[in-house]
Amino acid sequence: MNYQLSGRYTIGGAALGLAAGAIGGSVVAYAYGAWVNLIPEVHLAAFASIAFGALVGVSTGFGLVWGRVRNKMVALATGAMSASLALYLSWAVWIQSVLARSEGQTVNWMKLAQHPGAMWYLMKLINQYGTWTLDNSKTATTGWELSIVWILEAASVIGLAMLVAPSIMQRHPFCETCGQWCRRTARFFLAPVADVRPVKLRLESNDMQSLEAPGPGPKIGDRIIVDLESCETCGLFHTLNVVQMLTHRRKFGHPQVTSQKIVSHLILGPGEAQTIRHLSEKMARIPKLAPEKARGATAGR
Repeated sequence: MNYQLSGRYTIGGAALGLAAGAIGGSVVAYAYGAWVNLIPEVHLAAFASIAFGALVGVSTGFGLVWGRVRNKMVALATGAMSASLALYLSWAVWIQSVLARSEGQTVNWMKLAQHPGAMWYLMKLINQYGTWTLDNSKTATTGWELSIVWILEAASVIGLAMLVAPSIMQRHPFCETCGQWCRRTARFFLAPVADVRPVKLRLESNDMQSLEAPGPGPKIGDRIIVDLESCETCGLFHTLNVVQMLTHRRKFGHPQVTSQKIVSHLILGPGEAQTIRHLSEKMARIPKLAPEKARGATAGR
C-alpha cells in the first residue's frame, strides 16, 4: 500500500502557505518585472517566466509544509493565489521600468500597485505602442498579438506555481499519529537493472531483501536510488521510495537523464524498515561499482 495525503489542513496552515508564497513571490516579482524587458531573446524571456512561476510555487510549497497542510486542492489554490499576486506586482514593477526607460518618468511601483485602475490604463496604453518584437523586425509587437503574449505569460506563471506547490508539499509523507513530516533516515545506491518490473513486484510483496540482488551502485551515473523515510518521533511509520536513474548518451548535445519510479511512498512496517537500514549499512561497506561497469549492467535495454 502506498501513502496518500490525508486531505487535512487548518486555516492557519493554509494562510502560512499563502504568506510564504506572497513574500517569496514579491521578491521574485520585483526581479522579474525589473529585468524581463532587458532580455533580448524571446526564448530566454519565456524561460524567465517559467522560472518565475516555479520559484513562487517553491516558496508557497514550503509554506504549506511549515503549516502542515496535506490537502492537494488547498495547495493548488494557494499556489494560484500566490502566483496571481506575484504576477500583479511584477506588472507594477514592469510598468515602472518601461516608463523610466521610454519616457524618463519616475513612478513608484508600490504606489502604482495600490491603484489597479491606473495600472489597467497604463497597460492598455503600452499595448498600443509595444516595447519589444517577437522577431528581428523593427516593428514592436502590439495589440492582440501582445495581449496573447501577456496571457501566455500569466498562464505559465500561475500554472507552474500550481504544479510546483503541491509537489513540494508531497515530497515527504506525514505521520498523522505524531503530527509531523517524516524525514529520510536511510539512502543507498544499487546497480541499474534492465527491467524494473520484477523489482517492483518483489517490493510490493514485502520482499525487502531482494534489493540486495543488483549489488551496490555509484552515487552518480546509472543507478537505482533507495530512500527510506521515517517518523523520528514514534519510529512506527515508514515509507520507501525506489527510483532508477539512467543517462542516455546522445550523438550530439548534452546527455539526457531519465528517471523511472519503481515504488513511491510504499508503506513499510518496522521490521521491513529495519531490513532497509541493514541493507544500507551493508551496501556502505561494499566497494562501489564503477560507473562504466554500472552502465554495462543495463546493456541491451
